[in-house]
This record gives sequence, structure tokens and C-alpha cells, in this order.
Amino acid sequence: MKKKDNSAKIIKDQYAQNPRGKVLDARYFYYDTSPDYNRDLAIVCGGYEKCASNFDINRSTYPYYFVKYTTRGKGRLEINSRRIELTAGSVSGFCPGTAHHYRADGQEPMEHIFVTFVGAEAERLLRAGSLYEAGAVRPLKSAEVLGVFEKIFDAGIEKGRYSQEICCNYLRILFLLLGQDSGQLKRNYSQSMATYFECKKYIDDNFSQLSSSQEVAEHCAINSRYMSSLFKRYCHTSPHEYVMRLKLNKAANLLLTSSLSVKEIAYQVGFEDPYHFSRNFKKIHSLPPREYRDFHS
Repeated sequence: MKKKDNSAKIIKDQYAQNPRGKVLDARYFYYDTSPDYNRDLAIVCGGYEKCASNFDINRSTYPYYFVKYTTRGKGRLEINSRRIELTAGSVSGFCPGTAHHYRADGQEPMEHIFVTFVGAEAERLLRAGSLYEAGAVRPLKSAEVLGVFEKIFDAGIEKGRYSQEICCNYLRILFLLLGQDSGQLKRNYSQSMATYFECKKYIDDNFSQLSSSQEVAEHCAINSRYMSSLFKRYCHTSPHEYVMRLKLNKAANLLLTSSLSVKEIAYQVGFEDPYHFSRNFKKIHSLPPREYRDFHS
């Protein structure tokens, strides 16, 4: 037990906790001062800090990978010759050995949740989340990203039997969410890819009500031929085939989870003709709807 306490103190003194007076409130969790760098992923420590107005951390180097979410207030990060303003919803991070300077706003000091980690996957994850070069991003779904940070924090504080593994898996999810939905990455999309994602999202949200892919093109104000070329390029299928597969996958789920008739399910997924529905269902799922239901019941 004594060794564990000393281990936590080393990290706290050298890498996590800041000089007295710069943090008004804080709560930390610790795993290991000498993590196995050969592991795929290992969390060293993490925590929550409510910064004072004089919070000012200026390091020329740091031994771990680092990521943090600004939950409230304002601050600034100077990194890679860039000055980045941090507000609630900002996510920032960097690799080991990176010089960085965090400073709280004097009027509205920031609060944040942070995680330090190592491992063979670490750099790839930082790149996937757009933090490797950008230093900071602002995800569009900031509440969802904050929720993952909070899950890491809760699991780390609880220190259950599998808390390290749980935290590592949440950390993977965190960076994948950032890579999928960060504002920084969205700005880096080509115009054609951005248009494709706009069309795809409209289909994903409305496929049950769509009677043709032409409706999608009209909604997104583009030529239907151009939309088809985008789907062939990025999705390797046509808009019509993409819509059809979503409809029929939903129909398959309804056949197995509801007592609705085949006719009712056909109408729910946008088919006016049950025969046309059954014929297309068999093409995708290899069995007619009734046989599919009986086979899997």
C-alpha cells in the first residue's frame, strides 16, 4: 500500500498537480509511474481541475501523451508556434516531448478533465482525433465527447477490477469520435466529400420516407448524376442501392422484433406495393419476408 501511495505522489508532484494557488479544486486518479510502453494503450493518470485565475503551466517537455476537455471558462494554449483560444467544448492534446503553454483567462478561468497515457496505439489515436497537428479541436457533438471524458474519469476514480481496460477502451472511443465529428476535421474535408456526407446524412435520417434518390439530390440542391458519382466514389454503391439496403435492413429487424404483418412492414419502410417489397427483400436477404421470419424465429 505504501508503494502505491508513493507512486501516486511521484506523478502528482511532477506531472499532474500544479503549484499551490493555481488550482482551486481538483480530483485525480493514478495508475502507474512506470507504465509498460510496449502495451497497446495504458493510462497513467487523469483528473479534474478547477483553475485559478493565475493558472499558468509552461513546459518545454512532457513524458506522456495528453488530452483534455475544457468544461467551463476560458483559457489559451500555445503550441507548435500557434496560439489557440480554449472555451467550453474545446479539446486539446499533444505528444510526449511537445513544448506547450496553458494559461487560464483571468476573468473566467477554465475548468477541465484530462487524461495522460502511453502505448503503441497512442500516436495513431492522437492523429485520428486530429490533435497530432492541430493541437486543439472543437467537436460538433461536444456533449457526446464530454460524456466519454466523464466515463473515463468515473472509471478511474472508482478503480474497479477492470478500470484500466475500461478507461483505455473509452479513450479509443473518444479519439474516434473526435476524428469522425470534430469541427477541425470537417473543415479539412474536400467539397465533394462534404457534399457526399450531407447527402448520406439526409438519407440516414429519412430513408423510410424516401420514394426515390432524386428527392435527396433535390433536398441537397445538387444534380442527381453528380450525387451518384459521389456515392460510387466514397460508398462504392449507388444512392438508390444505399437507400434500399437501409429500408430492407430495417424491415428485417421489424420482422424479428415485432408482430407486424409483412404488408404493414412494407408500408413502414416506404414500399407501397408489398409484392415489390418482397421481391427486393429476397434479393438482399436471400429469403422472402415470411420465410425469413420463420427461419430466424
